[in-house]
Amino acid sequence: MTPARVALITTVIVLFAGPATADTRTISAIVPWQGQGQLFPVDVNKLRFLGTLEGVMYVETADGDMNEAFVRCPIVQDVDAEHQTTSASGNCEIAVSPEDVVYAEMTCEGVAGFCSGAFTLTAGTGKFDGISGTGKMTIRSPIHALAADLTDGTLVHAAAGLLQIPKLKVSLP
Repeated sequence: MTPARVALITTVIVLFAGPATADTRTISAIVPWQGQGQLFPVDVNKLRFLGTLEGVMYVETADGDMNEAFVRCPIVQDVDAEHQTTSASGNCEIAVSPEDVVYAEMTCEGVAGFCSGAFTLTAGTGKFDGISGTGKMTIRSPIHALAADLTDGTLVHAAAGLLQIPKLKVSLP
């Protein structure tokens, strides 16, 4: 085959193949976490927790592969003691290695001990460069029970809970 013919075939393939598609799949993720931070009164019956959640994210794909990554999420959580409601927002760094990191945002609303909302992948580095995705999440936390017995500015070192994202749709270019 002549070089001109190879060039022509290559050009035809490139023109008609269309743009590259992203690899999209749905995964299940769970993060048992430990938290630390401070509680502050911000209204008569409302406390605000400023702190971090840290843990290991375990990811299971549809194929059954289990992978893990270290997670750190600075968050703001409001607890309304009168109405027994809560809301939270934060950002997460999910590190598989120093070079391969995913960044995410999370928001949720709920009742004392249970908050549900969205977990959105916003950026990545290394093999996760260009990542995007979103899924519904839930957070279980006993912070409302701890908050009932704490005073202004109390440091909280023993908060713990569970973050679950059962159907996280992930796209990589």
